[in-house]
Formats: sequence, structure tokens, C-alpha cells
Amino acid sequence: MRILVTRTDRLGDVILATPVLRKLRELNPNDEIFFLCQRPWHPILQYGAPIQLLPYDPGMEEAALCEMLRKQAFDVAYVLKDDPRVSRAVKKAGIPVRVGPYSTIRSFFIFNEGKWQRRSKCLMHEAEYNLDLIAPMQPASRPEDLPRAFVATTDAAKIRAQQFLLRKKLASRGFVVIHPGSSGSSRYVEIARIHYLAQRLMQRGHRVLVSGGPGETAILEQFREKAKGVVLLGPADGLELDGMAEVYRHAKVVIAHGTGPLHLAAAVDAPAFAMFPPLFVLSEKRWGPLVSRRSVWVPAVECPETFRCRGERCPKFDCMNLFDVESAVLEVENVSL
Repeated sequence: MRILVTRTDRLGDVILATPVLRKLRELNPNDEIFFLCQRPWHPILQYGAPIQLLPYDPGMEEAALCEMLRKQAFDVAYVLKDDPRVSRAVKKAGIPVRVGPYSTIRSFFIFNEGKWQRRSKCLMHEAEYNLDLIAPMQPASRPEDLPRAFVATTDAAKIRAQQFLLRKKLASRGFVVIHPGSSGSSRYVEIARIHYLAQRLMQRGHRVLVSGGPGETAILEQFREKAKGVVLLGPADGLELDGMAEVYRHAKVVIAHGTGPLHLAAAVDAPAFAMFPPLFVLSEKRWGPLVSRRSVWVPAVECPETFRCRGERCPKFDCMNLFDVESAVLEVENVSL
């Protein structure tokens, strides 16, 4: 049997889909499993024979996507997120069994198997919602009971990471990582407070590495000026995504907002300190890092919104700036022990 799994959105979403790949491989040891996702995420998904990768381009025409899927002659497709274009292509490609979340009227015409899900109710973690399409799930009651994401590595990625750590004189488990950027999917703590967090950690004797992805070079350069002494890790270092994951693997703790690098760190079992906004749909319950050694900060306010921050129209704006650096330093040190 030939099985297709699709998750065509952001890095964090793709990482939270990897427990499905593991579960399907356990349930179908002799079948061919393909994963459709964006090409930039492929370096951490190179599992070899157990999972084969198909590249997805957000600019791809629906007809071209449909033809690519039709040629593969899949028997079953698990569409983990009901992206309308992907879902239509899966149906038009003639895949006989189409499994996905029943969440809109349209989804009942696309999928012939699936499960009624309203993920915006945040009753489970996103990884659990994904797995619920494969086999019935109950919400985990403790972080250690959550599913675990897994990313691939190679000797080449390990070598790139080790060379970087040696060049920067960083010992394994001897440094803290801060990833201050956010893809825009959530609200974030103002950068000045993160500068101060880096300063305080260094004053307490910690080496601090600040990482940034494509488009975040300006953020990294600010740290060079505002938090002298930090080590910077950016696209120019040439580590690529799998090399960055290997650097995170050696960290005492990774500090990040609820975005892709946070989930990348958790997938390599790095302790995590996560910062989340109080918006209901962006809650820790649904989007927290899949690692047991973690601490999560959320502003202690009752957010009046469910889906989107009101911004300056909200009387509690900007609640993310309630972030207390001194308390955060103690939490970071505690979770890294």
C-alpha cells in the first residue's frame, strides 16, 4: 500500500506532524509512506527508506499538484490540515481513501474518512489532533505523556554543528540559546526585554547563543550591539536547518516564542523555555513544546479575544511586556538543571 501524509504549512506545524509518520510506520511496517511538505523543511525529514519526501511549493498550480499526486498512485491520503488547494488536489488525483479533519461543510465533500475536529477549541495538543486522525486519542494530562516529535540527522549535520561550536568555543551543555524571532504567527515579547534577558544570563555566568533564520539578520545585529558578548548563529554560518537542530541538541536550554525553532529544539530533546501570548487559540495546551523538561510563560491576564490580538484597541495591550526578566532567568536556570 502507498500512503500519503500532507502538512504543507510552517516549520513548527510540520515538526508536530512527525509523530503521525512514526505511528503510521509502526502500524504499516511494510508499506510505502510519503510526506508532502515544503522543500525548506526537508533537511530535518531525511529519514531515508522509512519515509519518502515529496516537495510542495506554495506557488504550485493546483493542476500540477494534482498530476504529481496522480502519478504516485496512492491508496490512502492523510491530510493533517485541510488546506483547500491540497485537499482538492488529493480528491482530484483519485486517491480512493482520503482521511482528514471534518471541520467545515466543504471537508465532508473532500474526505470519505476522517474525524470531526474543532481544533480552535484547544482540547488537545496539535500533535494529538494529528494522531487522532490515525487512531482515537485522549488528551495527555502531563507534559511527559505528550507525543514526541522526531527529526532526522546526518553525520554531515553533526560535523557542521561541532565545527561551529568549536569555532565559537561553546562546550556541549555549556550554553543557553535564545531565538528571539517570530514568524508573525503570534505576539512576542518586545526585543528590548530579550536583549536584557541575554545580558542578565551572561552576568550570571552563562554563555548565550542567539539564533536567527532567513530574514532575521537585523535582529541578530541588534544583539551584537545591545548584548555584547553573545554568540550569533544566522544563515551566514551555513549550518542549514539540520545543523541548527544539532546545535540546539547541545544547549542547556532553548528560549523561544511559540514558533518553529521552539519545536525544533524540543524534537532534539533540548530543555525549553517558551513564551506564549494569552490568546486562546495560541495556547500552550495546543502548541506547547513536545518535551518534558520545559517551562512556559504566559502573561497573567484574561485575554478578551480568542483568535486575534486587538492590538492597541485592547485595554490590556501590550500584555506581552509584562514579561519579567529576573523571574525568567530563574526559570531558565531551573529548567536547565
